[in-house]
Amino acid sequence: MSSLMSERRKSKVGESGPSDLGRLDLRPKEGSALLMVLAVVVVLAVLITTFGVDMKSEVKAAGGHYDEALNFQLARSAFALARMELNRKNTTLYADDFGNAFFARTAEEYESEIEELMLYRQGLEIGRGLASYRIIYKPNALDPNEVSHNDWHRLLEVACGIEEGEDRNALVDAFHDWIDTDNLARANGAEADFYQELDRPQHVKNGPVSSYEEILLIYGFTPEMLYGYNNPVRIEDHMLVGGGLLRYFIGDNSPEARASRKYIIDGVVPSEAADQLDGRQRYRKVNQKPEHLYLIAEGFVPQSPLEEDAFIDVEDDEQLPEPTYRSRHIILARLQWARDVYRIDDLLENAGAETVERILAYGIPEEDVF
Repeated sequence: MSSLMSERRKSKVGESGPSDLGRLDLRPKEGSALLMVLAVVVVLAVLITTFGVDMKSEVKAAGGHYDEALNFQLARSAFALARMELNRKNTTLYADDFGNAFFARTAEEYESEIEELMLYRQGLEIGRGLASYRIIYKPNALDPNEVSHNDWHRLLEVACGIEEGEDRNALVDAFHDWIDTDNLARANGAEADFYQELDRPQHVKNGPVSSYEEILLIYGFTPEMLYGYNNPVRIEDHMLVGGGLLRYFIGDNSPEARASRKYIIDGVVPSEAADQLDGRQRYRKVNQKPEHLYLIAEGFVPQSPLEEDAFIDVEDDEQLPEPTYRSRHIILARLQWARDVYRIDDLLENAGAETVERILAYGIPEEDVF
């Protein structure tokens, strides 16, 4: 009996023992397989993420090249539209207060004709982009390098409100010491020795200024003087006053700006009768066509989708708002009057906004022609 019981126990142990041991052996194998699966998933996730980032960069780069090509074609289209306006025969030149020039054929209805031209200039919708252009007439701009010693006194008076005295004398002398070629300081000026003793020593250029920001390097000149901070432009005694030096370097075509320039250059104070005679027309006829005009053609794609009300109506005395865009292509050309037509004198194919501002303010540097 006992032997039978022992055999039964052995058989039970024999039946259950191997299966339990088998299950214990399989657990480590199942865990390692899970780790391998997780490792593969992590590697795939890293590869997919890297691939996605690379593809996003490629798509972005491709989009940038596409926008650049599109902006180039839009700017070329705007340039062609401007050439069509310039090449029209028997036209009369008109200009507004902001220096924009227009070529109209009919003297009786020139205003309505200019309004039609503005529809193209503000931005012609081509595809999903806009093409716009401006023809700029700058009769009243001042070149600081050509303003004489006495004229600089009147310029600081008109633009900055600085009265006659030691401060104004020091500014005028410091400017001319900066642009002259010698190292002899004027009575109230500053040359190399003075600038080397400053807390932040610097060199004197001894040559013409090439950008309006350079004036801020001259001792005594401040951003308030250059940009007109806290000194808004206004009309006093039939002249444009205030607004800072930059406004007079860029210039505009208003009667008050012409009066200011005449006072600065010739010392002639305008009279009320002359001002009334000049009138307050929106567009003024330019009797003598200037030797040079500037043409700015732009192509850009707005950030927001084009809408029916994309063009905002503005008052007569306001400039058009600056459009919102991702990028733009600017063509800047200087036009010269020759044989009864304006021809391209110099051309800058892809101009930066700062370059355009500098050229409009100072003209094309003689040593850095396009």
